[in-house]
Amino acid sequence: MAVHAVEALSQAAGTEIPLLSSNRRLLENIPLVPPTAPDWGLALGISTADFAARAFTCEPTSLKIVRRFVRETISAWGLDMLADDMTAVVNELTTNAVLHALAGCGDARSKAWLGVARTGGALVCAVTDPSSAPPARCHPEHLSEAGRGLLVVEALASQWGYAQTDPDGKIVWACITNPRC
Repeated sequence: MAVHAVEALSQAAGTEIPLLSSNRRLLENIPLVPPTAPDWGLALGISTADFAARAFTCEPTSLKIVRRFVRETISAWGLDMLADDMTAVVNELTTNAVLHALAGCGDARSKAWLGVARTGGALVCAVTDPSSAPPARCHPEHLSEAGRGLLVVEALASQWGYAQTDPDGKIVWACITNPRC
């Protein structure tokens, strides 16, 4: 059975990624067939022509590997003009997952997942983690060194949001539209 990219990300997280209906049409023509393994084969870093996923942990090198993975995936898709923006968005979302979800787990083996989907007119990323705490925008002091992650995501993404997953956890997603489409 073929599913669309956002539906595949939704299935992986166990919840629906709520895209605005006006932008849902961007994602309708990209069929994906999920692997039959119960864990989606994400531990192996599944990849199809339009979807790629990778696990990450709170290990110091994990975020560097995720950034490289995103940049290489987007480059392979021929969307280099979106690589800087999507890499920055993914960096903020995965850093938030490490700082606010994985660090509090108490288990260094805890994982979160990143999925990236290419659509006709957009790139969608989704980060799922084991914390049910919703993402919260901060209003940092002028010279603060932290607290601007979601402001960066909001500035670069055409839309973003989150949804709770069952039984615990959440998925935070962002969409960047291709200006050439």
